[in-house]
Amino acid sequence: MAFFARRVWPMLDMMLVGARSHLCEERFFTMGTYPTSPRTDFLQWCQDHVEIFEDNYAAVGITQAQASAFKKAVDDATASEGAQSRAKQAAKAATDENTQRFGILRKSVSGVVRSIKTFAENTDNDNVYVIAQIPPPATPGSTPPPGKPFAVSVQLDTNTGAPVLKWKASNPPRTSGTSYIIRRKLPGESTYSFIGVTGSKTYTDNAFTAGPDSVQYTIQGQRSDKAGAASDVFTVNFGRAPGMNGGFGGGENFVITSTSSEGSKKKAA
Repeated sequence: MAFFARRVWPMLDMMLVGARSHLCEERFFTMGTYPTSPRTDFLQWCQDHVEIFEDNYAAVGITQAQASAFKKAVDDATASEGAQSRAKQAAKAATDENTQRFGILRKSVSGVVRSIKTFAENTDNDNVYVIAQIPPPATPGSTPPPGKPFAVSVQLDTNTGAPVLKWKASNPPRTSGTSYIIRRKLPGESTYSFIGVTGSKTYTDNAFTAGPDSVQYTIQGQRSDKAGAASDVFTVNFGRAPGMNGGFGGGENFVITSTSSEGSKKKAA
């Protein structure tokens, strides 16, 4: 576009100024006498007027030298436009070929390295990697166990009255598949009993039956063959809040309180 601005437009403006002086018709030179964009339309207009200006230069008020210079400018711009178009096509073709060649190279490298690793494994010879000057496969690292559950809380299921436990846990990065083992101890029991497992950080104890005034829980993360630290003991106490008459009200006044060996104490209605 810079080529057109430097060569064709000044030439065309000069020629039209001469034609305006010759014809003395100001209205002929209003905006839109010739297209300035897009560039293809501008070039086409110039090409269409080369022969007109050459054959009628005197009749339109320009010199033969101006008409010849205009023709040369149009010819040069046409050649430059064609060269640029061919260069773009060549660049695109080169880019496409380069992408294809690198794709073939990546497949070749992948196949070669895979064959080398297979040969080293089948021959149980790590020196193969030394000779090939490629690093041996990394020894699988040991991921830490699941994080310790904390911030345990409890609510009662509004339909069944079963305790619903919820907690938080910060597990090691890039690990998945952690399950949580729930254990429970009732009054009079000396050990915790397994009652269920869940893959989420919530558990509903549907096996709990009303009667005991308290129950204790522990929660422990498990992933594959690695067990994390168990949560602090979480104790749930059941009771009734005093009614308006000084006695105990109905079921809507039933409350639970919970304590954890972490030191927190919570209350839920």
